[in-house]
Amino acid sequence: MKNAMTRKEFVRLSAVAALSLPVAGLYSCSPKKKVDEQEEAKKESNATPPSPPFASHPGLQLYTVREKFEKDPSGTLQKIAAIGYKEMELHNPSALSRTKEIKDLGINVISTHFLSYYISGKWDSLKKFGQPQPPGTIDDIIESCAKNEVHYMGISILFPEERQTLDDYKRFAEKANAVAAKSKAAGVQMYYHNHSFEFETINNTIPLEVLLKAFDKDLVKMELDLFWTTISGNDPAEWIEKLGDRIKMLHLKDLKAGTPKDYTTFQVPKEDFLAVGDGVVDFEKALKAAHKTGVPYSFVEQDHSAMDPFESITRSYKYLQGMEL
Repeated sequence: MKNAMTRKEFVRLSAVAALSLPVAGLYSCSPKKKVDEQEEAKKESNATPPSPPFASHPGLQLYTVREKFEKDPSGTLQKIAAIGYKEMELHNPSALSRTKEIKDLGINVISTHFLSYYISGKWDSLKKFGQPQPPGTIDDIIESCAKNEVHYMGISILFPEERQTLDDYKRFAEKANAVAAKSKAAGVQMYYHNHSFEFETINNTIPLEVLLKAFDKDLVKMELDLFWTTISGNDPAEWIEKLGDRIKMLHLKDLKAGTPKDYTTFQVPKEDFLAVGDGVVDFEKALKAAHKTGVPYSFVEQDHSAMDPFESITRSYKYLQGMEL
């Protein structure tokens, strides 16, 4: 399929960025901090308070401008701040070294994604694509998050070799629980970011249901991607309501009209990824459900862009501001 992002390309971009993860001079984990004051407040009340409008604290996943960031990190961050974004999810732990710089621009770093291989240990997959194993361990990522007061760390994607069977999903979730217990003790909440493949039925079972059952609901939270949920034929609002207080974050990007249902992830044409408001995702319905559920964070994220990525994230920002949700 033309213009689709290959798995090799995704692995290369992720692995190259991971190579700069600092592994020397990490501080010991700071005393356990509150993962989120809002989350703590929820525990004191049986009712889940609605979240404040996402338009009041718009977030961006740095992956959207990854190529710009690689060439000019400081200039890219300054442009993001100038657009008006107030929160950020990093695409890779290597960017944690710029947390102070980002905060000085008035942007709060909420979280970072990291490769699932840090949990599964299947690093041989990188070698097949000519990429070296990045330095450091999952413990280094936890320490770096704690040092920089970044209270969330998310599993970006499960690769095909990690999810051949339903038992593979279960085993991965069990390993994630063990790591998440360590991160939680350091004040860092782990979460899982979905794509479309988790919704493809295997032996009359939806893999996402297997993950949700196997994940400790207190140790591993969820980040729902509205694009991938929609392209899989599911209603994001329904899943937000279903996940309840297990969901902490949303990924916001739009889907081109007429795009067929897809479970492959890596074979979706690049032109099917659109700025928020330019496609068929029902953001109003989903964001209203998210407010009702009390989802605290949302991040604009576009895997690919037919236009300049800064223009794309500006369009998304303006659309969300206009919605006032």
